[in-house]
Amino acid sequence: MIVFLHGFLGTKEDWEPVCSYFSEFSCLSFDLPGHGSSPFTENFSLTSFPKIHLVGYSMGGRLALSYANKHPEKIASLTLLSTFTGVAEANRLEIDQRWANKILHSFDDFLKEWYDQPLFAGYKPDLTMRKKQNPKNIAQALLHYSPAILKVSPIDEACLIVGERDQKYRELYPNAIVVPNAGHMVHLEQPEMVAKIIKKRIYDLGFSR
Repeated sequence: MIVFLHGFLGTKEDWEPVCSYFSEFSCLSFDLPGHGSSPFTENFSLTSFPKIHLVGYSMGGRLALSYANKHPEKIASLTLLSTFTGVAEANRLEIDQRWANKILHSFDDFLKEWYDQPLFAGYKPDLTMRKKQNPKNIAQALLHYSPAILKVSPIDEACLIVGERDQKYRELYPNAIVVPNAGHMVHLEQPEMVAKIIKKRIYDLGFSR
């Protein structure tokens, strides 16, 4: 089974384009805490699943890495897209608190400012689903799952994927697999290519569906 974890502000539907290329595998994606139909909770666990191929993007990637740190025996393979695997800067929580305040003040204004960041230059997602999120839940998720709070340790065996136009993450992870014609939101920009990379990784490790 392949389990997909979306990023901050996303929903399980973000993975539908990628999952459409995995007809030979069982795929599962769901709304992370505080997103979509899932209420916010401080607890996140996948322990009810058997051994899985785990794929995460951005915040979902850090959650995937955190889970893999705690339960390595449950991981068949780990793939991280545009995921920060290091230690947060000293003022990261302060920065995230300012973002949380903007979320609660005006969610529409926050969304515009968030996706106007250089990190998302060249591609912006459809905001229809983003605007349906619950601002209070989103603010809580941003703070609780911030890199300043969610501590992770890199895993050498993890497959790292970054977009060609994502200069920041290409510099952070020079050995990552680079997806052409994509930026930070690589799974939404080039779903077929991302699916091919994940599938090859699974087969190269000797796993079948």
